[in-house]
Amino acid sequence: MNRNVFAVLSAAVGLFLVSGLTFAHHSNAVIDKDNATTVTGTVTRLHFANPHPAFYFDADVKDSQGKGVNWFAAGGGGVISLRQVGWTNKTLKPGDRILVQGHQMKDGRPLMGFRRLYRCSGEAVPLGYDPGNESEYTTRIKWEPISPERVRELCAKGTLEGAMKPKL
Repeated sequence: MNRNVFAVLSAAVGLFLVSGLTFAHHSNAVIDKDNATTVTGTVTRLHFANPHPAFYFDADVKDSQGKGVNWFAAGGGGVISLRQVGWTNKTLKPGDRILVQGHQMKDGRPLMGFRRLYRCSGEAVPLGYDPGNESEYTTRIKWEPISPERVRELCAKGTLEGAMKPKL
C-alpha cells in the first residue's frame, strides 16, 4: 500500500514539474501587450526551431544617430504547426523584405513577439495559429489583417510605428 501511494505521489510531482517547464517559455511579462509595433525591414537570419521560430531583420528606419537597427522577432506556432501551413527553414531568407507586427519589449529594445508577418509583396505569411483568436494572455489587441496594398505602401516608405524608444 505505501509503495502505491509513493508511486502515485511521485508521478504527480513529476507531472507537475514537467508541466511547469513546458509552459515556462511563454512568460509575457516583458512585452508590452497593450501596444502594437509595426516595422518593415530586410531579413538577415532565420532560426527555425522550437519552441517558436525567430528571425533577425534590419529595420528600414534608422535610430536617432542615423544607424540601422537590427531587430529580433520570435513567435508563431511551434515548428510542427508551422510545417503544416508550409513553413520550412527557407520560408524567410536573408534579403527578403518583410513587414512585422507584434509586441515590443517594455524596455524599448528592438525585440518583439510577432503576431502578424507579411512579405512586402503583400502576401500574409501564415503563423500556424489564428492571430484573430488569441487570449488576453498573449495580447490585449485585436489584430486586424492588413490589405496587400497597405503592406506594399508601408514597405515602400519604410515604417516604424508604435515602437518605444529605449532609455539610454
